Amino acid sequence: MTEKEENNQMLRFYLASFIFLLSANLFSDEPKPAISESQIELKTKIEDIISPKKLKDLKAGIFVSSLQTGEVLYEQNADELLVPASVNKVFTAYSALKKLKPNFTFKTQVFITGTIKNESLAGDLYLKGGGDPSLVSERLWLLVNDLMRSGVKKILGNIVVDSSFYDGVRTPENRPKYLKDQAYNAPIGALSFNFNTCTVYVKPGDKVGSPPLVFTDPENTYIDVVNQATTAKSGSNNTLAVNRTEYVKGDLGDTVLLRGGIPLDHKEVRFYKNIVNPALYAGHMLKTFMVQRGIKVPGNIIEGIVPEKAKQILEFESQPLWQIIWGMNKFSNNFVADQLMKRLGAEVWGAPGSMEKGIIALENVLEDIGIPKGLYKIVDGSGLTRETHVTARQVARVLQMAHKDFSMAPEFISSLGIGGEDGTMKRRTLAVSESIIRAKTGSLDGVSALAGYVTSADNELLVFTIILNDPKFKYGKMATWADQVATAVSKFHRK
Repeated sequence: MTEKEENNQMLRFYLASFIFLLSANLFSDEPKPAISESQIELKTKIEDIISPKKLKDLKAGIFVSSLQTGEVLYEQNADELLVPASVNKVFTAYSALKKLKPNFTFKTQVFITGTIKNESLAGDLYLKGGGDPSLVSERLWLLVNDLMRSGVKKILGNIVVDSSFYDGVRTPENRPKYLKDQAYNAPIGALSFNFNTCTVYVKPGDKVGSPPLVFTDPENTYIDVVNQATTAKSGSNNTLAVNRTEYVKGDLGDTVLLRGGIPLDHKEVRFYKNIVNPALYAGHMLKTFMVQRGIKVPGNIIEGIVPEKAKQILEFESQPLWQIIWGMNKFSNNFVADQLMKRLGAEVWGAPGSMEKGIIALENVLEDIGIPKGLYKIVDGSGLTRETHVTARQVARVLQMAHKDFSMAPEFISSLGIGGEDGTMKRRTLAVSESIIRAKTGSLDGVSALAGYVTSADNELLVFTIILNDPKFKYGKMATWADQVATAVSKFHRK
């Protein structure tokens, strides 16, 4: 970079900072209102929980304001860049709803080459994905039901899966390497199935020394189970280990290896695993369901691109976007968030969808609501990385704008978990009685975040963001602190 380019870059940064500070009214000539007694009480409660003096290595970004008046009730390091973990999905949900609209649907298409004669297709069947994150067992079954009405009872060629609508990056490089085959680290693909995960159920065999019983759900031909485990004597320790091997890399399928032992008197256990090749997985499941419906498919499942001469015979729509985002936020689904980011990129900048295109589209949406580029760093849709850094004030800004925007407010707000009732908020230790809290959680080792809406003791609607970063702590301990802060906010009352 030349000296001139470097100076221009610094100038753009300072200009963006100046605009942001203006939007925050930090240069207003009007005197700031005096801190009320109730705000002092809130400040005391929060800082009793999170004391900068006691927790020297803890970085805490906290912001609380009234949605009704816009008044800032409390802030602590609200402009410090911190790792938000899954609270990052607040940005993803807002951008997707704003740009794609709540009733947007994804399309999965079926094409054929060759002719249909006597209910037989003398050619290949192509399954092309459009990035649908809601293509699960039930919906793929519906797709096959629709396919049945095309009159095809036998496919003489292959099933060809086409995932070219997104780029070829399945697992972002910035995700933690230690996650490996964990279900919440599922790969991304334009053609995907069941969140690109599979459940492995294991039960003891009928006698000591016999292999345990293994079931995959959904049952499929993509996953090969190698069972080297044994049934151990009753009362012994459960040493069963189930892992996806790294040998095949998903070119033909995945191998799940069982080792160790499960006691004879042990209850059934289950393991959630991701898969390597989303498109092949979807193709195998399509073939499985077709065979179950009586369609003969003697050919193979291979990857390819739909040729121009192919004829489209089916277009299957996803669930509406609002419903997909509801599931994403309630259960903090990383796969869905990153799928949405790539689709956002494809919609704005054209296929193939990529994370980079999606991030640019997201940044433009945020700039439209007064969050300038260059004052944060977002690298994915899920927050499953420590490279993303945002501020508590920026998260709160998105929450404020979502609440004001009637075109999306009902869908956005209803997607957040309800304290003590559902989603990732169901088991949070919030001591909230009369108040109602709707929030998005975020957790990584060393990170705990919580952001959303809560009613005060006066039934005033407040917005809050709590981001806690400290590498010494597991997220569980810090989650308790976040819950205590949220509880203090819910008890805020004006005197």
